[in-house]
Amino acid sequence: MKPIIGVVEWPYLDKDGDLIYEIKNEIIEWIQRSGGRPMGIFPTQIENFVNTRLRDLPEMTMDEKKDLKETLEICSAIIKPGATKIYSHDRYIYDYCLDKNMPYIGICAGMQTMANSGNTQVENIKNNGFVNHCSDDTYIHDILLKKNTKLQSLLGKDEIKVNSHHNYHIKDPGIHNIAAYSEDLVIEAIENSRADFHFGLQWHPELLPKEDENSQILFGEFVEAARTYKKRTYYVSTK
Repeated sequence: MKPIIGVVEWPYLDKDGDLIYEIKNEIIEWIQRSGGRPMGIFPTQIENFVNTRLRDLPEMTMDEKKDLKETLEICSAIIKPGATKIYSHDRYIYDYCLDKNMPYIGICAGMQTMANSGNTQVENIKNNGFVNHCSDDTYIHDILLKKNTKLQSLLGKDEIKVNSHHNYHIKDPGIHNIAAYSEDLVIEAIENSRADFHFGLQWHPELLPKEDENSQILFGEFVEAARTYKKRTYYVSTK
């Protein structure tokens, strides 16, 4: 049976003003292409996430956490895609993955969720005259992978070319290690030394062509890590 990859859904208002939860089709395709089964993960709170300020949203109750935990127990890995806000359930999901050593990829805001240090920085870095961080081009700039990191070992390269669609970036990785920089020293990737497969990526590997070797490796090894996690947890549950 293919491992179930949970994808955290993002709430937004569509053109008719209806509240919608979405997962980008490209993420679904990469999971399927890599041998996994995608499954959407929704918040367990009933809240108006779109029209309520973050500070006004209540914390999750114990029952809501229990419901979310039961959903996560079905999964063998988690992807947190990009978004414009980070909610308490996003942080709960990552903390669960870290505690259980469940494979996790945080993309854009998903990386900021991992950092969880209060040090995410809002800054206009679309084009600082050196590196363009917000472009519709398929590839826009290079990133430098730090030596002796898990990401550098996984991709087998010191430098790769990526896309870039962000205005937000972290200035502190929190409990994580920095795995890659752009040439203007914006943090482009982080990883957790306590986990087997926990990567935060500032770029969007899901939006690169299916021929992109680095995205193939990332998603392929991610699903393979999910298979390993599934086998390990099944073994423990049947002992």
